[in-house]
Amino acid sequence: MYSYWVIGALCTLLFAVAGAYIFRNRKGIDCMHGMMVGMSMGILAGLVTATLFLIPTGNFLWGVIIGSIVGLAAGIPFGKLGGHLGVMEGIMAGPMGGMMGGMLGQMVRPFSIETFMPFFVAVVLLTLGGTIYVVDCSRQKKPSLGKISISIVTCVIALFVSTILSFSVEEKSQTIPVVSNELKLPSYLQQASVEERVVAVMKDGYQEIAVEITSSKYSPNVIVAKKGVPLRLQFHAQDTAGCAREVVFPSLNIDKIVPAGGNETVEINLEKEGVINFRCSMDMVHGRIEVQ
Repeated sequence: MYSYWVIGALCTLLFAVAGAYIFRNRKGIDCMHGMMVGMSMGILAGLVTATLFLIPTGNFLWGVIIGSIVGLAAGIPFGKLGGHLGVMEGIMAGPMGGMMGGMLGQMVRPFSIETFMPFFVAVVLLTLGGTIYVVDCSRQKKPSLGKISISIVTCVIALFVSTILSFSVEEKSQTIPVVSNELKLPSYLQQASVEERVVAVMKDGYQEIAVEITSSKYSPNVIVAKKGVPLRLQFHAQDTAGCAREVVFPSLNIDKIVPAGGNETVEINLEKEGVINFRCSMDMVHGRIEVQ
């Protein structure tokens, strides 16, 4: 978790330095350039906040809300550089960045965060650099050699930090052999719309079932279990499973990310009859437990 705080602090520092430069040189910025500055800073603030909040927490609702608020807090003051139209740009840009960051953070969670984070920091650096360039162009001022040198050193340091830090949202778990499922359909019949109904097997006081995660479905995706007996779901994710690796049980407040090519066990106490739905983080792949 500390890695996200470090990157958050780094992005905040970069944003503050760029913002201070923009306000110090605000004289001479015309309305159109001011509007672009307000839009860029508002979107970037919301995007960075929501993305860095949501990746480690998985809380889409609060990620969007917090990101939108921070985006508004940045977009409106910078938008004032472009007059009343710039303020409107900032008001629109803040929530837009928060919503975009929420979706980005949610989608990237089951994938390689280690690869994503340096790319994300590079985008932040490029956006801030481009915004400063817009300010200089509006004032018809060419960047000095010293400014260019400082910018290059800053980019190198920021990218280096984002590369050496360890980012992950997956819990370390012991590898569990996946029990073969005889009722599993052949690969050419495995389509998202096809139901695979399997009855959980009793074993040592538990009901057990092995669930294979592919890029398009959970197999089986309909599990029949008995009320009053704890259920163990042994999930195994293929290397190409993608966002389906994040398994969410909305009614039980359970959210697990299965390692690519690895396993994760979820235990559920079945206290009453009914249906328990589960899905991927993007609500594209679905399954359910029928408790009888």
